[in-house]
Amino acid sequence: MFEGGDPMPWKSVAVTTLAVAAPPAVAVLLFGRMGAVAFIAALPAHLAAKDEGTLPAALVTMVLGMAGLLSLGSPQMALIVAPVLGIMAGICGLYGLSRPVLRALITWTVFTSPIMPPDQKPLLFAIFLAAMIWALGVTKVLGQNRTTGGEDRESEEYAMVFGAILAGGLAASVYVGNRFFGVHGFWFPLTFVVLCIPPHGTLFSRTAKRTLGTLLGTAVAMGVAWASDATWLTVVLGLASLPLAFRTLPWNYTLFTAFLTLSVLEVLALVSDVNTLALERVSTMAAAAILTLALGGLGALVLWLVRPDALKALQES
Repeated sequence: MFEGGDPMPWKSVAVTTLAVAAPPAVAVLLFGRMGAVAFIAALPAHLAAKDEGTLPAALVTMVLGMAGLLSLGSPQMALIVAPVLGIMAGICGLYGLSRPVLRALITWTVFTSPIMPPDQKPLLFAIFLAAMIWALGVTKVLGQNRTTGGEDRESEEYAMVFGAILAGGLAASVYVGNRFFGVHGFWFPLTFVVLCIPPHGTLFSRTAKRTLGTLLGTAVAMGVAWASDATWLTVVLGLASLPLAFRTLPWNYTLFTAFLTLSVLEVLALVSDVNTLALERVSTMAAAAILTLALGGLGALVLWLVRPDALKALQES
């Protein structure tokens, strides 16, 4: 149940909250629902800067932002872009940079859904860039640049296998999410990407922890909705859950997932029915877990056939 580390220091929690939550709060007040694109930029920019520094984070975030605009309002383009991004993540693993790409892919998946207006792309991209610059600036000025440790470079065989598996899984999850899970179908590819973030040696245990955390967060959200429909309670709970999620991330992945799920559900409950949201969240989590475990098993089989020493190293990581 526990990752073995300490909870994130409150100073880091405050910096993360400032970098990630402030841009969408301001953007939503100014531009309405489309202001949510600020969160799509700020979160991966901040996390990537903590991983690899400001310049690589800016590069990765801008590329994924442009890939998002290509996909927005065009399901066919999303299916073309998805496998390309998967291959890109695999190639970046050769240089120890797959984690920043995968963090950006998490929020890229929101562009595959119809929740943002596709007819205002210039304004969306302007908000996106402004939020990215804010997040990178806060991260650097407040001393959180390159604080999470570097990522090991992958072998060419491993990177190719991972890239191919990610490309196929991402394309499949985008298609299934759009086809069968409605407006919030982006939760399917989003969850799939989260489960694929290194270290891959913990893929199966992390999938189990995330599934449990999703169920816990969803249960709390539904319980709160049953007890009270007060808007102020929904807002307070959604905002308070986000820093608690960051606080518990290095220490307990299950609680991190529970708090993050609760935060997302409470925020979206302001514009949607929470019971419908909860059902969609649980169903997409289950589908993503099945897909991830199946592809993880396939990837392990390929590595066992192509390079057994790489599979052994992965299992020991």
